[in-house]
Amino acid sequence: MDPKLISVFFAGVIGLISSLVTVYWLKPIIDKKFHLFQLEENYKHEQAKKIRETIGKYRSQLINSGELLNNRLQNFARNYSKGWIEIDGDYENFHHYIDTTVHRFLAFFAYIKLIEENLEYLDTTNSESKDLEMIRYFRIFIDIMTDVQLFENSDYDSDYQTDHFFRNRFDQYVRSIIVKNKVLNFNQFESSKINFIKDIKPIYEFFDGITKDETRLRLERLKCFHCVLIGFLNSYGYDFQNTDLNRVNDLKNRLGEVRFKKGTLEIINKYKLKRTKNNLEMILNKY
Repeated sequence: MDPKLISVFFAGVIGLISSLVTVYWLKPIIDKKFHLFQLEENYKHEQAKKIRETIGKYRSQLINSGELLNNRLQNFARNYSKGWIEIDGDYENFHHYIDTTVHRFLAFFAYIKLIEENLEYLDTTNSESKDLEMIRYFRIFIDIMTDVQLFENSDYDSDYQTDHFFRNRFDQYVRSIIVKNKVLNFNQFESSKINFIKDIKPIYEFFDGITKDETRLRLERLKCFHCVLIGFLNSYGYDFQNTDLNRVNDLKNRLGEVRFKKGTLEIINKYKLKRTKNNLEMILNKY
């Protein structure tokens, strides 16, 4: 036989044996890595599913409470000069306009709190993109109402809770209207207000007499919050819950331009919104 053919033959045999040996040794390693990959993917899928279910449990109530709050803030812009929200510290008695305003405000944050508490033991980094974007909004809402950096370059005294809320105390105010993992509806809130009015007094103080014609900055904070709320509803609500830019411009004409856009954008950028950021910035720039 031709020596060259013999060499080729043996080279092929050796190559085949080498391949078989390699496969023999690599197969367990490959199988192990594939198994770990499957476990990791299953974990991510299960976490994403649980997160979606948790948000879905409260999503409708959250969106609807946001709509009610948005409607009230727009109504206030049209009627602030009538003084309906001014009650001079008489918080224990019933005053429809401020009572409903405080309830709508607290209820919105209460649904956020319920969602966040139920997400506490889940890995939200595995959320689907739309769910993760919503979770980012939750953080933005809270920071807008509690972060003193919003008023950067102003002479606001951050040592006192006047036109912002201390974060831990804000959680306590919101918790006051959650009973057995349910948010009190307005009738329940109204009938039992006397029992927890001391716990939420700072919320009443924040809204009591708020007006365009004052030197305080609380309305400026509320306007920043309202911009984010509009962006949130435009992204996650039904079409009839949307607020178009013409109406946003009308809010500016009534209450004045948002003074602290820079601080608001810094909070928004902190949480790295993606798919809805441009629309939110358009709303903020229009106001």
